[in-house]
Amino acid sequence: MPSERIIRIGVLALQGAFEEHQRSIESISSTIKTVQIRTPDQFDDIDGIILPGGESTAMGLIGDATDGLWHALRTFVHRGDKPTWGTCAGMILLAERCVGTSAVITKGQSLIGGVDILVCRNYFGSQVSSFEMHTPPPPAPCCAGEIDELRDFDTASAFPGVFIRAPAILTAGSDVEVLGKVVAAPCRSAAVVLRELERKIEAGENVTQMGVVDALERKGGGIRYADVRLHKETNASAEGCCFEEEKKEVTAMEESTNIELPGASDGTNAREVICAVRKGKVLCTAFHPEIADDLRWHKYFCGMVLAAKNESKE
Repeated sequence: MPSERIIRIGVLALQGAFEEHQRSIESISSTIKTVQIRTPDQFDDIDGIILPGGESTAMGLIGDATDGLWHALRTFVHRGDKPTWGTCAGMILLAERCVGTSAVITKGQSLIGGVDILVCRNYFGSQVSSFEMHTPPPPAPCCAGEIDELRDFDTASAFPGVFIRAPAILTAGSDVEVLGKVVAAPCRSAAVVLRELERKIEAGENVTQMGVVDALERKGGGIRYADVRLHKETNASAEGCCFEEEKKEVTAMEESTNIELPGASDGTNAREVICAVRKGKVLCTAFHPEIADDLRWHKYFCGMVLAAKNESKE
């Protein structure tokens, strides 16, 4: 098989579900190979890279501690000539802004950046709150005619999105293409973060990163959960977004989707959030496609890689 026909996709292998991504990618076609990326010198030999789900804080700590790795990854992503795909924790790393970052990191979440999105870390809850829900399918992959396995692509059926300690995209810049949205309530801790975020935006602050916020109230020696229902409509025109829908709209969405998530906050906090975006050659998904028994998102990314490789030959 001619080497120019082989697509080589790197998978960042610091922590998380990198082996699951490898199995998914390599099961598509014998012309698509994967390599685990752990050192900066490996970026020259790949046609695209996947940042897997896992623990974004741990990935950032390991990446920062590995000489030259984070710089090489940033260079690869921001150069923009080869595709990058971040899933769940990988999506957090690719965000320009993030709220609900880990309380154990004093200098802030170590982000790669590259996509103008505001991400709420752990929006859907803790590990025990993991769930699966229907999400929009990806578009048909580019260059499907060049690899037989990319043909006959189903763009109509919902994709089984698996959410494990998953983030949500709250806002996306004008140059970011939204590929999927879902309606869901934030978990209790995320709802408190969102309430604090809205307070900061109302005060005119430009929030880039914000840590977790205590969801408990302590009065008279007793401890109880804070009321995290969002009552007041907020017009955050400075950020180009509005985090709180009108109550009638929220009620209508809840009735139409009937989503009940474990660990969700009290009240009518269900809102539409973004779960998949693309900016140029960078793809982000909040869920874990590598765990689902469905290869459509992996095929879509392979189409992106193939298109970019063909573009480089022109």
